[in-house]
This record gives sequence, C-alpha cells and structure tokens, in this order.
Amino acid sequence: MKRTLIFGFIISFLFGCSKGKINLEEVLSSEQINEAINYGKENVSLTFTEFTEKWSVGYEYEYGKGRATLITPFLRVALISKIAAEKHQKVNMKIINMALKEFSDKIYFKVALFGNYATFGRTARLYLEYNNKKIQPISYYMSPYSQFTRDYYHISEGEVKFSNKGIPKDAKVKLVVIFKPYEDEKEKECVFEFDLSKYK
Repeated sequence: MKRTLIFGFIISFLFGCSKGKINLEEVLSSEQINEAINYGKENVSLTFTEFTEKWSVGYEYEYGKGRATLITPFLRVALISKIAAEKHQKVNMKIINMALKEFSDKIYFKVALFGNYATFGRTARLYLEYNNKKIQPISYYMSPYSQFTRDYYHISEGEVKFSNKGIPKDAKVKLVVIFKPYEDEKEKECVFEFDLSKYK
C-alpha cells in the first residue's frame, strides 16, 4: 500500500508578517525565484509528501518516530507556485514577496509525528540544536488531536520557527522533538539532522 502523508495547509502559511524594508535578493535571487516557480508548476500533480521529499528527513512509520521538512525560501515559493497551478491561476508575486520577507530572519520546519493515542501531539516539545547550544522556538504549533490513518497510526502535524540569528546558511543543525508516543510510557526523543547547505 502506498503510504503518503498530506500536511494540512492554511492560507496563513503563504503570508508573512509585515516587516521593514529588506533586500529580497539576499533571501532568494530572481533566478532562484523563477526556478522555484517552475518547479512548482512542473510538479503540480505530486502530493505534499512527494513534493517536499528532497527537503525532508525521517518518515519512519513507527511509534516515536516522525518526519521533518525544512521549508526553505525556495521550497515556500515552489509551494505557492504549486497551489496556484492547482487552481489554474497565475503566481501572485506580491504573495511571494511577502513570504520571502517572512523568511528573512527565520528557520522554518513542518513536522509530523507518529503515536498511538489521539492527543499525543500535545506532549511535544521542540528545540533546535546548533554548536551544542539549544535554541528555543519563536513560534510553535502542534495539532491537539491526531489524524488516524488506514495503517492504524495516529499522526500529529505541526510547524515550528526559529530565529536564524547567529546560524550561518551552511550550518549543521538538529531539530529535536521530545514527546510521549504512548500515553502510559516515558517520553521519547526524535532527532532530525539537517545540513542547511544541502537544501535549496
């Protein structure tokens, strides 16, 4: 049976908060934006899981395991393009510019965890590790109730953002998630390692 995991999207995912004037070329060049737009159009038929595979770590169907996706500026633009193509619409550059402004000072992950009861996502705690230092999130959300799959797994999805201050673009980081996949057992630690230099 083909297993796919579809992350829930809400329109706020596409929009960033209003910021002061920044140079978007420092976030993503015009050439990279065009490349990301084309990537979204060319892969419009893929599921979220398939589309983001190159940016993802994990995806083990096992209690206490999970999957993390690094939502880079390139990937976010590609996703905006994909959604526009699905609706047979043109890409709105204003939306892309707003999204890139939001990415100017953040590292952003989407996360999916596997457990065996409906509310296990509420137990999750996340932090980013860089140079043996723990960095706490500036924003974080995990779904309070899991989805129950045909494979009899509970999946809790969420997102987490960290400040990128002091973290170079070629850094090796670890996203650490601590949660209780079983209601009556101890917490487990799930670690997702990312070499930021390897992702567009």
